[in-house]
Amino acid sequence: MEIKEISFSYNRKTNLLDSVNAEIEHGKITTIIGPNGSGKSTLLGVMSRNYSPHSGEILLDGKAISQYKPKEFARKLAVVHQQNEAPWDITVEKLIGFGRLPHKSFLSQNHEEDEKAIEWALSCTNLHTKRKKTLEQLSGGERQRVWIAMTLAQRTPMLFLDEPTTYLDIYYQIEVLELIKELNEVHGLTIVMVLHDINQAIRYSDKIIIMNNGNIVKSGHPYDVITTSMVKTIYGVDVVIQSDPDVGQYIVPLGIK
Repeated sequence: MEIKEISFSYNRKTNLLDSVNAEIEHGKITTIIGPNGSGKSTLLGVMSRNYSPHSGEILLDGKAISQYKPKEFARKLAVVHQQNEAPWDITVEKLIGFGRLPHKSFLSQNHEEDEKAIEWALSCTNLHTKRKKTLEQLSGGERQRVWIAMTLAQRTPMLFLDEPTTYLDIYYQIEVLELIKELNEVHGLTIVMVLHDINQAIRYSDKIIIMNNGNIVKSGHPYDVITTSMVKTIYGVDVVIQSDPDVGQYIVPLGIK
């Protein structure tokens, strides 16, 4: 995916995105980080066609995303939003089944392929034993895995996640991030996600894009872009960077300037 000179605003007066350029590498995990209001989720929304930019274009497999038909685009890219809604009495299996809608038509339906995709999504997210449970019977972490499973049932090569660890305690945060890592490494999905936690971004990303005030400040390998000067400039926080042979690089906040 190529992002070329993308600008976006709600009122065409104040840009939330200002001539943004970036490239999403095939088969990698790219994480977008930055302060609140920096444009992270807005950029993800434009990339997933939730918002239409007023200038610039985004190419997916060499074709402008605006040129894809809705179902065609939904077979290319799936999105887990920050907030998701569904009836609390819907079962896990039925909700995951909605991920098959981009593959259905009035004239033909491949029930065998649908069942295979649903089983695969249940297997990837370890939800087989929960398939008959309703959403209200699940923990927060389990519900997040259901939303991920629904997007997996779309069988797309790309997966976008907007702050997938929000509202989860540390156990379920790591569980979800390990699942995302497995989807990339084992199943070959190209993944783009928005995160707040810098240390999680360092650990689970092949590439980090840092945003501030609607612009991309820096992008590249986590160890190259996460520096003490960058964190202080963008976040206003003094940190030290440590390295451990088992976990790699991480930051330790010292205080605000």
